Formats: sequence, C-alpha cells, structure tokens
Amino acid sequence: MQKLKFKAAIFDLDGTLACTLPDLEACVNRMLAAVGYPLQSREDVLKHVNYGERDYIRFSLPTNAADNDIILDNCIKIYTKIYGEHYCDNTYVYDGVMNSVIELKKNGVWLAVHTNKKHEHACGMLEKLGLMEYFDYVLGDGIYPSKPDPHGSYAIAEKAGLTPADFCFIGDSNVDIETALNAGMYPIGVTWGYRDECVLLKSGAKKIVNNASELLDFIIKAE
Repeated sequence: MQKLKFKAAIFDLDGTLACTLPDLEACVNRMLAAVGYPLQSREDVLKHVNYGERDYIRFSLPTNAADNDIILDNCIKIYTKIYGEHYCDNTYVYDGVMNSVIELKKNGVWLAVHTNKKHEHACGMLEKLGLMEYFDYVLGDGIYPSKPDPHGSYAIAEKAGLTPADFCFIGDSNVDIETALNAGMYPIGVTWGYRDECVLLKSGAKKIVNNASELLDFIIKAE
C-alpha cells in the first residue's frame, strides 16, 4: 500500500466524476419548452451549473419569472420530475476516473461525494454509473446548505471520524474550491470539467490536475 498525502477525499460529482452536461441541458430545455420560455444554449447552462437546483432553474428563467416564487417553484417541480427520469440518458464517467477511484479505495483512502445535485439524483446516478460501491458516504443537496457552505463537508468529516485537515476536496469549479477552503480542506482543481484552470486558481486551488492518473499519483505517491 502506497504512502498517502490524505486520509480521505471528497469528490464533486458534476464535471468531476461524470460529464452530466448533456442531460442537464436537455432536461432544463424540456422544462422551459413545457412552460413556454426561451431555451438555453449550452454556454448558458455552463454558466449556471454548480450552484444547486433552485439557483440553476432560477438562472435559466426570464427575469420576471425568476423573481416570482410561485412560477419558480412550479418550474423546479417540473424540472425535478423530468431530470429524475432522464439524468443518466447521456451522462458518463470521465476517462480514467473509475480506475483512480478504485485505486484510491484499494489504498485505504476514505471516499465521499459532496454535490449540489439533489441527494436522490446523486445516489441514483452513482448507482447507474457503477461508482456507488466505492464511496463510503454520499451527500447531495437538501440536507445541509448548498456548497460552498462548509457544513456538509463538516458532516462528512464527522462521519469519517476524521478532521477536515485529513481531507482533500476534488472539484472542477470555483464552488468546490471555495467549499474546500471554507471547510479547512485541501482544494484540488480538475481541468476536465466545467470551469477553466484560471477560475480554479483564482478561487484558491492549491493543486491543479489535468487527468485522473495525475490526481491518483498526487494523492497516493506522496513526496
């Protein structure tokens, strides 16, 4: 067993473990079409992911609708139903990620997922993608405040019986890096997801990795 830099690792889901963008785009546009609002481009969708379902839907609506809680709640209800039926139509695990997760687990790293995706959708997606069995704990949105609030990460550390300093937090967005820093965890930014390297560095990432093998080497091949 290799020497480890960290006892535990938290992974983001969207844009880190899996490319979820095709289904996010398709489902939000199905919702928008159902209520008669303009559709979103992929560029628009990319701007709004990472912040939790309520904000994701709110940002996708015209201003007058986004500011109306009754309309917003109805759109969220419609979207949740659509996404619950189609969240894995075209979603896939990024190249090399499955192997790196398996190797981290083999080497004794305690593994968790912390995502702003609804908890039931996160668990269902991980099951469908064949990843669930490798994670000791999964935390989706709706239980604690959304990332970058650190309370979900604190709860994960407590679940593991470890301190935040024992963890690295791996994600593709400023939200993940901010979560890590807020929780006192080591922030690792991945470049294969939804945000550019410059965004990750500006947010405070202490390590940037460009592929899953590089991530694995950084964690289990400590200097």
